[in-house]
Amino acid sequence: MKEFETEDYRDMEKKFSVAGEDHRKIPVPEEMRARVEAGIARAETEKKKTAQKIGGFRIGMAAAAVAMLVILPNTGAGAAHAMGSLPVVGKLFQAVTFRDYRYESDRFDADVEVPKIQVEDMDDAESQNGEDTSGQLQETVEQINFDIEEVTNRLVEEFKKAADAGESYGSLDIHHETVTDNEQYFTLKLSLYQGAGSGYQSYKYYTIDKKTGKQVQIGDLFRTDSSYNEILSENIREQMRARMAEDEMKVYWVDYEEVPEWNFEKLKENQNFYFDGSENLVIVFDEYEVAPGYMGAQEFTVEKDVFEGLLK
Repeated sequence: MKEFETEDYRDMEKKFSVAGEDHRKIPVPEEMRARVEAGIARAETEKKKTAQKIGGFRIGMAAAAVAMLVILPNTGAGAAHAMGSLPVVGKLFQAVTFRDYRYESDRFDADVEVPKIQVEDMDDAESQNGEDTSGQLQETVEQINFDIEEVTNRLVEEFKKAADAGESYGSLDIHHETVTDNEQYFTLKLSLYQGAGSGYQSYKYYTIDKKTGKQVQIGDLFRTDSSYNEILSENIREQMRARMAEDEMKVYWVDYEEVPEWNFEKLKENQNFYFDGSENLVIVFDEYEVAPGYMGAQEFTVEKDVFEGLLK
């Protein structure tokens, strides 16, 4: 039987989607979405519980997490792993792929790159007013690395159990990319794809403010009295309407009267985002989050002049 790849799943879903309006509006498959989000949610909870412990035992915790992933056994024909690293990606940071995991059989395939962030030059870790932020920066990097390790370990373990059972089909793809590295911000993008008959693509974006050494969520960028969420959300809704007007094959859950609870209302507190090369704000939605699955993950660029007056 043919082994399906990630693109095969997407092509198949798109073909099915154009067959009728009903299919195009099917919400996220709960089982698939729950499996991925459960792993991420568990990692978030574990990270918060252990954040206080990291300060005194950072080196040991990091070493233990690395060891836990490295000892994952290679099973099945074609499985392989290797150590490697990427070149320096920014003034302060080096992104390192410290674990590659690959698996291939008749029914299952995995292509996993697990990154970690390293502080490249502590001498550059100073805030705008001259304060030394090296300690805060190191703590932030270690907490992000801990979160990445927890998420990827859980997804790999879930994949391994399914592959050992040998039922159905399954694939796992985890990759990373540096999407922002400017004077103030560094953002690492972690892409997570889990397939089992149908697929679910999600992302995690980790943004570090180089001037404070802290990880930032989207709300941290704006003044508390700025109404940033309403302004950005309305801008995104306008973009959705414009895209649908230009292309009838594009569907977004906005102004959708049949199932109004599906409609996009506002950004989440932990909404994925990054700054592009022109310092515009790019808002990222996972697959199924604001549109049917055949549309894939969605990005909306909010021009700088829309929000720059709202920034802290």
